[in-house]
Amino acid sequence: MRQVFLSATAMATLLATPAFAADGAYQVPEVVVIGVTPLLGSGVDIDKVPSNVQVIHPSQVQDQAPGSALDMLNDRLGSVSTSDYQGNPLQPNLSFRGFNASPVLGDPQGIAVYQNGMRLNEAFGDLVNWDMNPSFAIDSLQVLPGSNPAFGLNALGGAVAMKMKDGFSFQGDSVELGGGSFGRARTTVESGRQWGDNAFYTGMSAQNDDGWRDSSPSKLIQGYTDVSVRRGPLDLGLGLTLGASDLSGLGTTPKDLLDQRDQAIFTAPDKQQNALVAMDLRGAYQYSESLSLQGNLYFRHLVEATHNGDGSGLSNANCGAGAGICDDNGNQVLDRGGNPLTGSATGLINNTTTHTDSVGAGEQISRDAPVFGHANTFNAGLSTDQGWTWYGVNSEIGNLDPNSRTVTGGGDYLGGSAYNVALNARSGNYGAYVTDTYSLTDQLHATLSGRYNIATIQLQDQLGTGLDGDHAFQRFNPAAGLTWQAIPGLTTYANYSEANRAPTAAELSCANPEEACRVPNAFQSDPSLLQVVSRTVEVGARGSRSLAGADSESKDKVGWSLAAYGNRNFNDIIFVNSGPVPGQGNFTNAGITQRTGLDAGVDTTLGRWNLSANYGYVLAVFKSNMGVVSPYNPTANAAGVIQVVPGDRMPGIPTSSLKLEAKYAVTDAWSVEGDSKISSSRYYRGDEDNAMKEIPGYAVFNASTAYTVKPGAQIFLRVQNLLDTKYATAGTLGDPTAGGVLPFSDNRFETPGESRSIWVGTRLAF
Repeated sequence: MRQVFLSATAMATLLATPAFAADGAYQVPEVVVIGVTPLLGSGVDIDKVPSNVQVIHPSQVQDQAPGSALDMLNDRLGSVSTSDYQGNPLQPNLSFRGFNASPVLGDPQGIAVYQNGMRLNEAFGDLVNWDMNPSFAIDSLQVLPGSNPAFGLNALGGAVAMKMKDGFSFQGDSVELGGGSFGRARTTVESGRQWGDNAFYTGMSAQNDDGWRDSSPSKLIQGYTDVSVRRGPLDLGLGLTLGASDLSGLGTTPKDLLDQRDQAIFTAPDKQQNALVAMDLRGAYQYSESLSLQGNLYFRHLVEATHNGDGSGLSNANCGAGAGICDDNGNQVLDRGGNPLTGSATGLINNTTTHTDSVGAGEQISRDAPVFGHANTFNAGLSTDQGWTWYGVNSEIGNLDPNSRTVTGGGDYLGGSAYNVALNARSGNYGAYVTDTYSLTDQLHATLSGRYNIATIQLQDQLGTGLDGDHAFQRFNPAAGLTWQAIPGLTTYANYSEANRAPTAAELSCANPEEACRVPNAFQSDPSLLQVVSRTVEVGARGSRSLAGADSESKDKVGWSLAAYGNRNFNDIIFVNSGPVPGQGNFTNAGITQRTGLDAGVDTTLGRWNLSANYGYVLAVFKSNMGVVSPYNPTANAAGVIQVVPGDRMPGIPTSSLKLEAKYAVTDAWSVEGDSKISSSRYYRGDEDNAMKEIPGYAVFNASTAYTVKPGAQIFLRVQNLLDTKYATAGTLGDPTAGGVLPFSDNRFETPGESRSIWVGTRLAF
């Protein structure tokens, strides 16, 4: 850590000279305005923001190879890493400074995500379905790190805000056609028009993927349409988001099996299907040059279904001298009618259905005018996010073929609360916030902000009373920071902030260590969890300088940033494995957890070259003593409990991530690019006491080229994992025998990284 800090400091010292040209003339840096709330309101000059805020500009998004918003973040931010517990490239997990924005219920969420002010964290589990975000329609992304209170619940590690395209920002027509390895094909069409004060944008993307692993096809359709009006002081916009996916969520695979074939999967079928309809209405009214009002209203309807085959853990032998089928405790299992089941039952097909309707609204007033002769930007607002979820589970008894590892259903469905769930959940989040940036001098700026949050969760068990619950949480979160433009081209800052996260309905329904639930397939009982409180301190610097003369037309320049931070979560919520099947366990409060780290980045344009390097270091550790149920950890006692002590690293989070990119314009029409992602090792889930060898680190190299045949016509080629590196991005512990059916013995499960692949296509603009 000390060597990393010294190296980054040396880089900062070298670059933190005034932004003067070679002949001594000062070059005025580009002004970048940041939205400091989910509703943009009065933006703030980035040099007044006291955190290492990162912006991905529209031109960078347009140059991005086909991928999701998460891919864009992972390519450009050193403190972002990804893991793939789902086993599907369209639904990966984002980790930012050790906090997650994930589509998996078993992940503790810690990043708030917004699309045009519409909250994307789903009401049931705060999870983020990246496949339902139309990435082709993103105009720009902002990442605001730290415990940012203005962005509401779940912004423990930061917030991601996406601004979408409209007919004012995108005009004309475009088509992108692409295909490649493993049967991949993608078509994207976009069209934008402006008629005076009115504008219209629409786009659609459809892709198919046979998958590089066995039995892993996926299909995805996304659509986005926007209608905008700008008339005098009034600005209105209506956005419609549509999405449908049919994904193979293959999950992790026993290491024994991966040693035989990287493409192998553990058990099948494993399917996830999502469908989304979402609308957002947004408006702004400029009362005067300094005073404005913003508001939004949104509705989201999401349907999720899973269809997963697993080992059952049921056996005739478990019944001893008795007849029928019993669980591992010797209890005979019954069908829905209460009749004992007989025959063979080595597998289960677990089916879930989740229907979630979300409604949200926000209103904000902004004033950008001097106070006592000094510049001042003020925003204050109210918000509410409401969610209604119906969640259902059933389990069909079947048999697991030891050769194909496929579960075939027998038509009988298990009864009892362990295999059936029907749950209604209602969540309500309410917030009032204020943020103010005041210029004490032309170089020194102070920011104060705060938000009061109220969260309510009501659970109604439709099959009994075991899941019933009524919970309420509230808290005020403050933040304060200073920025100092020490010299032209150099800004330093310091910031303190707090945020909180209330337990979600999914976590409250799966919090009993005595009764493990298979996320997201079943829930057991309803003990209460405490809300998470996060406190963050950050210091840093950023700057830019021109590398050309005052009269030069060259765009040669260098920009850099450096930040150090420390974060503590109190009553952190984590998911611990406590069952034989990977993903089976419970949520629990983990006392205090701590994340300390360093972000460093540099981006240089020099002639025909564009070079960038982004490094992230995060040490995520437990700071409390606790016992964790992990029966497949070799240090577990007779009760299956391991002992975690302060200093043990949290699973799944690499300490170091490095992103390198070099792009060279061979001619005005032809460019070539190479990039790499380098990640250090990480611990398996279930190894919270760090007793086992880590999942090894890896380095993956990619190459691409693009050629503009004529204006508006480009062809491109990209090779992923150029050296065909063998690596894993995620791992967990479990029973590799699937209840004694399969012949594996290593209890480590991993998700392999994708092998070498090729993507080729064309972009046409009219």
